[in-house]
Amino acid sequence: MPKDTISGSPCAAFVNQNSDAFIKSARLLGGPESERRAIRLINDLSFGQPIAAKQNRELNALEDLLSLRHVDNPDRDETAYFIAIDPVSPQVDMICCLLDRLQAA
Repeated sequence: MPKDTISGSPCAAFVNQNSDAFIKSARLLGGPESERRAIRLINDLSFGQPIAAKQNRELNALEDLLSLRHVDNPDRDETAYFIAIDPVSPQVDMICCLLDRLQAA
């Protein structure tokens, strides 16, 4: 789902260039709702506008998801999705790399 638009920020460009990996990671770590959220964010960032407050909040939420910030909270969906992940799965490395590169962007 990469976009062919010029992005207004390096962070938005990185998210758009890696949209498929972000969507897969969001689905793996947070299920369908997180996947839909990631898709909305990617679509919002694809217009090349400066990142607005709403997109910044969504980027923070995506970072929280990738960094497993809420997996210790049994009231959140992320906990159940996290438990189901095989720690030696190659997807774990992909998520760690995405997080590092997102934070650098």
